Amino acid sequence: MSLKKLSFPIFVIVIVFIGAFSVKPTVDSVLENRKNLKARADELAAVEATRRNLDMLSASRDSLLTSDEGTTVYGYLPVSFDQERIVDVFNFYAMQSGAVINDIAFMHKATPASVSPAVSVDGNVDDAALPPVPPVPGSFTMHASIQGSYESLRSFFKSVSHPGRSYALTSFSIEKKGVATDANGQAVADTGMLSGTFSADFFYLPEKSYPRGYLLPVFGTGAFDLASVRELIAEEKAVPELPVPGDAGRGNPFSFQ
Repeated sequence: MSLKKLSFPIFVIVIVFIGAFSVKPTVDSVLENRKNLKARADELAAVEATRRNLDMLSASRDSLLTSDEGTTVYGYLPVSFDQERIVDVFNFYAMQSGAVINDIAFMHKATPASVSPAVSVDGNVDDAALPPVPPVPGSFTMHASIQGSYESLRSFFKSVSHPGRSYALTSFSIEKKGVATDANGQAVADTGMLSGTFSADFFYLPEKSYPRGYLLPVFGTGAFDLASVRELIAEEKAVPELPVPGDAGRGNPFSFQ
């Protein structure tokens, strides 16, 4: 076979090799772009679904806030310290019970700096696309001292078992002072007055902007999940009343009569 006859097949093979090496990167680029386009389309569909959910949630928000569940949420976990209302409420309960609050002090507790995300995003995403840190309630502690008779202190603590907001009674104490004496050093009649202290942790959830808040799982549906709120209302109503002292023994454990 002559060289002229071989030149054409060799030329074809060379063209095929050159074409393969030049076209393959282009094909790979097209496939990669198609993959990226599908990922962006899926992301856009998810954003559109979230937007529809936000529209439905916004439409039902106003009616929710006027319902028992809505007022319970904002009353139980307000957006600010609301310390003035706490002072007013406790002073009102004390006045109703015949007790006197001598001192109230507040100590703010620092909010945790960071917590792990509650959910993860499916697919290959960078850190910038991860969900925002879920909201973390802040808290502060109230310390107070109170004076009154046994009956008035008992009535007071019965009243504050339904404070209308999130709090945890961490400690309380009641004691009877020593025997009082007059100017001549003579013992005076027992007045039955007691002194007590108590501490409570209060919680609140400040409003905050979340740049990627739409990724939070709460926006995965177009309706508010109020199951936990209804459980909270039922639990609050189920707080047992303090039992009435029986006839056996003393009704007032601080009385020696």
